[in-house]
Amino acid sequence: MFGGITTAFVEAYPDDAARVLGDATPQVTGEVLGALPASVATAVLREMNPQTAAKALAGLAPEAASRIVRHLPVALAAALVLRLDAEERGALIRALPAKVSVPLRMVLSFPAGSVGSIIDPRVVTVRPETRVGEATEIARRAPALLRKYLYVLDDHQRLTGKVDARQCLLRDPALPIDRLDQEEPVALRARTSLREASRHPAWEHFSVLPATDHRGVFLGVVRRASLRRALAEGAATGPETGLAGLALDLADLYWQTAAGLITGTTTRDERDRGGPG
Repeated sequence: MFGGITTAFVEAYPDDAARVLGDATPQVTGEVLGALPASVATAVLREMNPQTAAKALAGLAPEAASRIVRHLPVALAAALVLRLDAEERGALIRALPAKVSVPLRMVLSFPAGSVGSIIDPRVVTVRPETRVGEATEIARRAPALLRKYLYVLDDHQRLTGKVDARQCLLRDPALPIDRLDQEEPVALRARTSLREASRHPAWEHFSVLPATDHRGVFLGVVRRASLRRALAEGAATGPETGLAGLALDLADLYWQTAAGLITGTTTRDERDRGGPG
């Protein structure tokens, strides 16, 4: 572990630290990241070129790498993990706790270039019958997840609406969520190509959009920043037919199996800011 002054400097200037480490060997970069507190190492990693960041992770023991990766948004973690070779990727995923590895595996199951490949499944969700007071408590237990909306799912995990979270602070705690004013959600389909998704008119009003499979099952959210990053890195062409289509079908099946671990109440990890803007 570095001294307090060095750690504080890196924490205050992660972009400068990333620039310096970008010129170092992967082994040195990995050693530095491994010596920093996980939250600080994550901030530096997010400022790095993805290929450099992936090489640094590859130089760490799986347990050390997992302490950093678990702090990353799912889409960014997936982008880095995909750059590891199969053996390194498997070891890292096995070292992650289930609450991180399950959504990460789900995202990795979608082909690059599809909306599904950048979904963040770690969000707060509620049921129509959930009481406002219960929803407030769910949000209180996971404050890092709550930004703008509560996503309302039916018994089959289908997205039926979204509620401005501020209503929960103003309305009777005994009211069920379906009695609150709900917006009909505009959702992206996981099978859609990133290029097509980037042209969706809803981005003019929202920085985060929900994503569903072809049956309307809620998969998570897509951040405008993640979409722009993926397009800038060249992952613009979505899957077409054949094996890619089969991969999407398997991804849908995987989600159906794993959905109970991710949605229906809440998860414990953070997601980025949502809502208008």
